[in-house]
Amino acid sequence: MAFTETIVLHPGAEKNERSTQGSTPLGARAVIGDRVFRWTRNGSVALTVNRLCQESVVVTGHGGDLAIATAAAINARSVTLTNSTTAITANQYAGGYLWIDNEGHCYKIKSHPAESTGTGSVVITLEDDDYLRAALTTATSNAGLRRNPYDSVVVNPTTPTGAPVGVTPIAVTASYYFWLQTWGPAAVLTNGTLIVGYMASPGATTAGSVDVYPLNSVDGSGQQPIVGVASRVRPTTEFSLIDLRIAP
Repeated sequence: MAFTETIVLHPGAEKNERSTQGSTPLGARAVIGDRVFRWTRNGSVALTVNRLCQESVVVTGHGGDLAIATAAAINARSVTLTNSTTAITANQYAGGYLWIDNEGHCYKIKSHPAESTGTGSVVITLEDDDYLRAALTTATSNAGLRRNPYDSVVVNPTTPTGAPVGVTPIAVTASYYFWLQTWGPAAVLTNGTLIVGYMASPGATTAGSVDVYPLNSVDGSGQQPIVGVASRVRPTTEFSLIDLRIAP
């Protein structure tokens, strides 16, 4: 069952990391006054303090083109998929999402076994209170898998490969668990010239930084996500105070 309780932390508690998950589930929400944090696992590369992070990179073959191996009726609580090219480890997507691209439904994943060959089938079990709202067929249905957004995060790259999820309040060891800040005042690496009261977006030329929106647009269109509002600004390569607006 999904974890819904909000944890109240004492100031400073957000600056601790752990080598193991403990009893706190991934994505658990915590608050310190007007700041919000999520319990998060780092990916395989150490993170630097005050850097913008994004969700894990989509796995090749799992981004929406997985075939339905066995037809499933409305009210079913599991879906059997045919994998395509990339192996799946046990519970890699637990706590994440299964979505059906031709019916439009999105479901929370409870568990699944490993599929080690990359071309076999895997049974995805949905959360206890979730079930299929539309029947699935082997002929027309396809599915995608998304990891829990707070599992295996990476520093936000200059060319995005996922959605921004928060900012590191501390330096984080590879594969360690920590409190990722998602809302409220946070010091964040500056790239370019921020403007007080203007929106901030992921930096276009420095990984993990923020730029003024939309001047940081990678493709010139201005279509970059907004991660917060600049409250106090510092020059490029220093740290500005950003009121984060990622996940309340």
